[in-house]
Order: sequence, then C-alpha cells, then structure tokens
Amino acid sequence: MFKKNTSMKERANAALASLQRNAYAMGMLRSRLESRIKFAFHQKGEAEGCQELTRVLELVKNGEMILHEMSEKIESACYLEEFAVIMNSAASSVQEIKEDLEQMVPAAEAALEEMHDAISRASTGIPAELIEPGIFAEVTAAMATGKADVSTLEAEAAQARVEKAEEPEPVPA
Repeated sequence: MFKKNTSMKERANAALASLQRNAYAMGMLRSRLESRIKFAFHQKGEAEGCQELTRVLELVKNGEMILHEMSEKIESACYLEEFAVIMNSAASSVQEIKEDLEQMVPAAEAALEEMHDAISRASTGIPAELIEPGIFAEVTAAMATGKADVSTLEAEAAQARVEKAEEPEPVPA
C-alpha cells in the first residue's frame, strides 16, 4: 500500500484517503449503533439492555475522534513538507549566486574606494594628478588632529576667561 519509492506527498495522500475511508466506515458503524440503541431502548423500555451497546458506541465515537486527529496530523505533515520544499528551493537559489556575490564584493569595494578618492580630490581643488594618495590621507589626518587641537585651545581659552571673571578686582588703597 505505502511504497518507499513514492514521494512523501503521494504516501501522505494515500494515508489520508485510507483514513477518510475508515472514518466514513466508523461513522456508518456509529449510526447503526445509535439506531440499534434507540430500537432496544424503545422495544424493552429499559436502559440496562443497552449498556453494552452504549460502551461500544463510546469506543466508536472515540475512534472517530482519533481518526480525525490523525487526518489533521497528516495534513499538517503535508504542509510542513511543502514548506521544507519551498525553503530548500530558496536556499538553493541563494547558494547558486553565493560565489557570484563573493566575487562581486571586492569589485564593489574597489569601485567605492575610487569614488571616495575622486570626491576627495575634487573637493580639495588640486588637480588629481598632483595629489598622491598617501599625501591626501596624511592631510586628512592632520586636519582631523588640527580640528581637535583647535577645539581644545578654544575650550581652554573659555575656561581662562571664566576664571578671570571670577577673580575679584583689586581695590585701590
């Protein structure tokens, strides 16, 4: 019935169809039992004769519930398999372009570096052929240090003005 060389989906569909047939048969059995219990109850007028049939009916109802839960689990497994197939396909797609991306990253970095150099050279006003790349890096570092030194000097001067303002003026004698 369930061959190993068939796909998961085919096996799940076969199992689901079998469960549905069994659930239908269980439903028919429940209907017959319910009819039989009603007939026996009306015929004899007492519930004692129906106890055994009532126990069997409870088993059948529980069996129907179990078959229904099993069907839901198989359906969930089918959805899970579809999810896994989709994710596997997506992962394969990314894997196919991974090497292309790895080769593209250094080229993109080089292009960005060239753009940065071009913008930096254009902003200094000095012709690009006169600027050596090392010199520009040194100038940028010196400017950054100079800005830090200037702001430090400005802060010290402001502090000195505050301290001088706080000193009392000498009173002539």
